[in-house]
Amino acid sequence: MKKEWLKAGIAFIVGNFKSSGINGRLMGLLRLILAAIFIYAAVRKIGNPLAFGDEIRMYGVLDYGPLLYLTAIVLPWLELICGLSLLTGIYSPGSLLVLTVLNAVFLIAVVKRTAEIMSAGMLFLQVYFDCGCGFGATYAWKKLLENAALFLMAGGLFFCLMRGGSPSLLKKT
Repeated sequence: MKKEWLKAGIAFIVGNFKSSGINGRLMGLLRLILAAIFIYAAVRKIGNPLAFGDEIRMYGVLDYGPLLYLTAIVLPWLELICGLSLLTGIYSPGSLLVLTVLNAVFLIAVVKRTAEIMSAGMLFLQVYFDCGCGFGATYAWKKLLENAALFLMAGGLFFCLMRGGSPSLLKKT
């Protein structure tokens, strides 16, 4: 019984990435990359919302309180749901819109945090911190490039879908 479910699930996922033409395959690959990144990041944060809450707090946007910890609990689950949506093809446009907005917010937050660290006299290329994304500490310039790439991927896929992109990405449920 378990093998049948697994085979059916794999067939469903693979079927969602079958598209005609190079553009459809490229869009499917980008969708798979986004799904993998956000599923991995979400799983890393879901198990420890208090630590994630502390990482969110370092950005100075939210202070201790219910809103901070509610955000620390909900955000990873939102990332997981969006990642699974992209993986399965169910509600992909909505997930891409949410991920585009989230990446814009993440990008702004990392720029703000980097500027704060630089105001203490550190050079841009030397700024190194844990952004709280679930992937560990890294250089700010690298994280800014990664977030910009994720923003462009999610936004670009969303734009393509809204302009009549690959039918497999617009699968209706």
